[in-house]
Amino acid sequence: MSLNSDAYLKGDAMPGEKIHGKLYPVLVVDEADYVGIRTTVPGCRVTAGAVYKLYRSYNHPQLFEQGEVYVLDDDFRENYAVLLVCRVTLYRLQEPSNS
Repeated sequence: MSLNSDAYLKGDAMPGEKIHGKLYPVLVVDEADYVGIRTTVPGCRVTAGAVYKLYRSYNHPQLFEQGEVYVLDDDFRENYAVLLVCRVTLYRLQEPSNS
């Protein structure tokens, strides 16, 4: 969802806000399905306070066994740097197992 879209300007939910109550924090990026942006840096093109779905690219399996993680930013572009430059919280959609 772009910040300039009509839905956002009308006061609709930010990206990921509708599922926020169903998310559980995790520590390992391989277990995460979503990422919450706590703070951002100029030029990162994500919104602080929003929750984004994590996607995985399997173009380089020799480097990333579980896939290289990225989000679709506010401009709907693949953003691979968000986990490196922004303070984030990783989330999983279902409750993690206790085993």
